[in-house]
Amino acid sequence: MSPVTLGALTLRNRVIMSPMSRVRADADLAPPDFVARYYAQRASAGLIITESTAVAPYGAGFPPLPGLFTARQVNGWRKVVEAVHDTGGLIAAQLWHTGRERKEDEARGRPPGWAMMEAITPADLTTSEIAGIVKGYVNGARASREAGFDAIELHNGNGFLLDRFLRAGTNCREDSYGGSLENRTRLTLEILAAVSEVYGAERVGIRFSPSATVAGSPDPRVEETFAYLLERLRPLGLAWVDVTRVTAQDMAHGSGPGIPLEWIRSHYEGRLIGAGEFDREKGEEAIAQGTLDAVAYGRLFLANPDLPKRFARRAPLNNPNPQTFYAPGETGLTDYPTMEAA
Repeated sequence: MSPVTLGALTLRNRVIMSPMSRVRADADLAPPDFVARYYAQRASAGLIITESTAVAPYGAGFPPLPGLFTARQVNGWRKVVEAVHDTGGLIAAQLWHTGRERKEDEARGRPPGWAMMEAITPADLTTSEIAGIVKGYVNGARASREAGFDAIELHNGNGFLLDRFLRAGTNCREDSYGGSLENRTRLTLEILAAVSEVYGAERVGIRFSPSATVAGSPDPRVEETFAYLLERLRPLGLAWVDVTRVTAQDMAHGSGPGIPLEWIRSHYEGRLIGAGEFDREKGEEAIAQGTLDAVAYGRLFLANPDLPKRFARRAPLNNPNPQTFYAPGETGLTDYPTMEAA
């Protein structure tokens, strides 16, 4: 595939490594050394976008996902970035926030993953807590710069905190962060403005999943929400917008037909990355038609560290093994063969 620019970044191809949670973080929520090998193996991507990385401590309900809010975590990610750069690659940190910090007594002495089966009791954030969320993203952006990342991507999808603020079905607030389109999009736009002050908008991307279910159902106001939001993203000069299309898994969970990427393109003229079970042919078709500027591949990149080369040569692909997606250690992470090693 041909090169492409995304903001300040010049990519050697349009094959993006999609963010994929791998739950290999250590007890301090830092990436172990073998995670650097995993990402470096895939550095032939035009751009790697890391697994979701927390900008603040989190508690109940989540597996051991990595963080970027302590010196040890920054040092761990610095090793990852250096390994990718040593092989000529580019890498962006995908930043996310769960909305509440865990208490010290919750965290003390418990290994990663301790709370996966514990119930979460939702509670509305106060406006002062929302200000803390914005600050958390700013701190995450600063930590990303310290680690040497080429760019950052805000995780604004999959029903997580920022996505729930966007959606009319989950945002029932009655203050300046709820109700109207202006209010529901306020937090997303505030965070984008804040992290752009740290990184420069030309090194900031954002991911959305407009076709995902909201509270178990399709979002009946999705077009209204995203038409409004995409219009306000246009003048910001972001490096990219990354959108997941509806997948068979989404439909199985009741998403309905979803929002086509062609609809997203009609409302956004900037650089657009698309994700969602693309194969080589469909990805190349979307780029040739101008719907997308680049395509993000998840499981195919997981199983094929040299995916761009395999695409270029029309070579056979390794099949991903779901049984090892979240296995401990390097199994299912660094042991997929390249064409030369096969």
